[in-house]
Amino acid sequence: MKVLGIETATLVCAAAVVENGNIISEKSFTEPNIHSEKIISVIDEVLNTAGSFDAIAVSIGPGSFTGLRIGVSTAKGLAYSTGKPVVAVSTLEALVFNIISNRASDENEIVAALIDARRDEFYTALYNIRGNEMKVILKPQALRFNELLSKLPLTQVAFVGNGVPKFRQLIETNNYGSENLKFYPDSINFCSASSVAFIGEKLLNSGVTENITELEPVYIKDFQTLVKTL
Repeated sequence: MKVLGIETATLVCAAAVVENGNIISEKSFTEPNIHSEKIISVIDEVLNTAGSFDAIAVSIGPGSFTGLRIGVSTAKGLAYSTGKPVVAVSTLEALVFNIISNRASDENEIVAALIDARRDEFYTALYNIRGNEMKVILKPQALRFNELLSKLPLTQVAFVGNGVPKFRQLIETNNYGSENLKFYPDSINFCSASSVAFIGEKLLNSGVTENITELEPVYIKDFQTLVKTL
């Protein structure tokens, strides 16, 4: 089964096609405010290589409100026009899959996925990973820095996501001990359409699909405008 993955939750605008655990084609841009302009051409480019797709996996958040709406709307439009099934993939879980697909061992590991939620907040969740499996140990939520620290276990925790640079800066500013904190190379912190597609492939193989009329992004917190009203 060829699965088309769509990722627009952060600055990353990406698409990928995977099949049986292998990447057939992938294309990614990391720029602000290009998602509405680029996502269709990015999908067309990966499909020119892959040839076709059998299902769609879309990153549904948390993340940028605008980016998520664009990604979900695109997935719905493709589903309506092609009749292909759709699965929804947590953006935080897709980030954790970046680690699963890039580490050398299958040892047990606690991972915190972090997406910058602006101001002093992070979208985050904690997962226990072993091999290719992940288990949620702290459900997705928006937390301030000190709240996040209070939720961390006393054992070693690895961090992944575009919120990592801000988190590390706050660690240094507040002189917080980092002996139990583990950080991967920066390239792991970018959202990946192939990770979305791989998780989607697993869900589809388990018989999971979405009702596209009810599919909506997962925002976690309400939209907040930076414009003052009179």
